[in-house]
Parts: sequence; C-alpha cells; structure tokens
Amino acid sequence: MTSKQLVQTAIPGWQGRLAAHHVGYLADGHVHRAVPYNATDPKVVAKKLELMQSDGVDIVIETWQGVYAQSCNLDAGLTAAMCVEFGMQFMLLLDPWCAKLSAAGETSPSTANVAASLAAASTQAILNSSAYVPEKYVLDFNTGASLSILGAQFPSLKFLAMNQGFSWISIPTITDSPLRNVAAVSNLAAQHANPVMKVASFCSSFDDSGMPLPAGVSTQAAFDAAGGQRDLTQSVWGGPARILESFVGEFALQQLATIPATMPIIAILTWDDYDEQSSGPREKIVAEEQNVNWSLL
Repeated sequence: MTSKQLVQTAIPGWQGRLAAHHVGYLADGHVHRAVPYNATDPKVVAKKLELMQSDGVDIVIETWQGVYAQSCNLDAGLTAAMCVEFGMQFMLLLDPWCAKLSAAGETSPSTANVAASLAAASTQAILNSSAYVPEKYVLDFNTGASLSILGAQFPSLKFLAMNQGFSWISIPTITDSPLRNVAAVSNLAAQHANPVMKVASFCSSFDDSGMPLPAGVSTQAAFDAAGGQRDLTQSVWGGPARILESFVGEFALQQLATIPATMPIIAILTWDDYDEQSSGPREKIVAEEQNVNWSLL
C-alpha cells in the first residue's frame, strides 16, 4: 500500500493531493543523522523524486533557508526543476533561517531578509515554473516576518501561517508516552478544524533525541573526529529530547482521523528529516532508501 492509498483508505472520499515535506539543508556541512548521499547531487535528487512519486506523492514541499543558504538554495532549485521533469508539483516552506540570513551574513530576523530571498532571480524562476503549485502557496514556519507586508510585496503569492494555513505536529511535555501522543493528536485536530486550513499533515512518529557531542559541535567533520557520540536525553536542537511513538502505525491513523475529506492537500511530515526521525511512513522510506546504492547513481 502506498502512502496515498493509506490516506485514501483512512479518509473515505478524500480526493486531494498528497505532499511530502522535504528537508533542503542536508548538504550544508552541519551535523546530520545518517545521510547516506550527497543531497545536492542531481542523480540523488532524481532518485528521491522517483521514490516519492512511487509512493503517491504529488507535491514536494521544500524547507528553504533562502538564497543566502547556498546548499539549501541549490537543493531547492534542483528539486523544483526536476519536479517539472517528473510531472510533480513544488512548494516552498520558509525556514526561520530565511529571516536571519542576508547578503551581509547572519542578522536579526527581519521581513526584509525574507523579501530579498523571495525577490532573487533564482527564487522567481522557481515560483514561476510550471511545477509550482497553481495556488501559489508559500508556507511560513514561524519566521517572524510580517505576512501582510510580504503579501503586499508579492501579491501573486498566498502566504500560509503555521498552525493556521498549514498544520504541524506539536510535542507536549508529558512524561507518559501514550498520553503525550493523545495530546499531540488533540492539538492537531484543533488545527485541522480551522476552516482556513489548506495543507494538513501527519507523521508516523517523531524522535529528535541525540544531541551531537561535544555540545555545540557544528560540523559533520568535527563530530566524526570526536567519535560520533550523541546524548540521547537531549534534542539534536538542544533542550530535552522530544518523542512521539508510532505504536505500530496507530499514531498516523489517529492523526489522519482528524483531517476532513475536503482538505485539498495532505502532507507527510516528513520525507527525509533524519535528525527528527519523522521520515514517514518511516519504516517504508528507510527500507526503500537503504535498498538504493547511492554511490552507483
């Protein structure tokens, strides 16, 4: 059963498009968990799209850090261009770093930084490509930018706010694992009940435990040189680890039950965020990617 068939079975009458959230920064040289390929190799990008399409995915949602995050921006350009070749659609999700990075380097988050990245020629090529979703949605992952100002500057785009226009799983600070899952599903149900919601989501599980050691190490090379050890009590991003169990697929089905059949887009959260181990359906995706000899592509 493909992921699309899973969604169609879980939500009778749903006839929308299936999306997959794709992480675009896996080739940035920072510490990432188990990336078995060069993420910006065109052959790797093509193979990923092949796997997505075989799973019923119609839309790739790229987590994008703006034009000043070079490897991430390269990934976005390659993926959008290849979506044209595969007959798939594409959408940008603005990562918080999109508001922090500018031509001068890292700055305080600002609407101007996001606007500069969106106005860049390479971004305009993506937004105006035949692959970009016809609704012209741009998802904002809490960048802090003013969506009203961006909307006025880019009137052809429709900016969707996190937890309103598009949903995202929330991990509550509850010790008991089943109750933690119940609270997360309840939060998602409230998001999906919002009549302005355009892009719903579900995941198979979530686990961001494993802060790279020594604490503060920033590059993959330094992490590997230090022995590749992780603190499993702490999140890869810092702070206590956040975990939502799959319970043999029950968690995903509970989330899907909160989504109305009229939802135009439902997104897998995520396809390849190995750091948060939310790749899903994770078991299926990991098995497929492990069967690929990436070095021979």
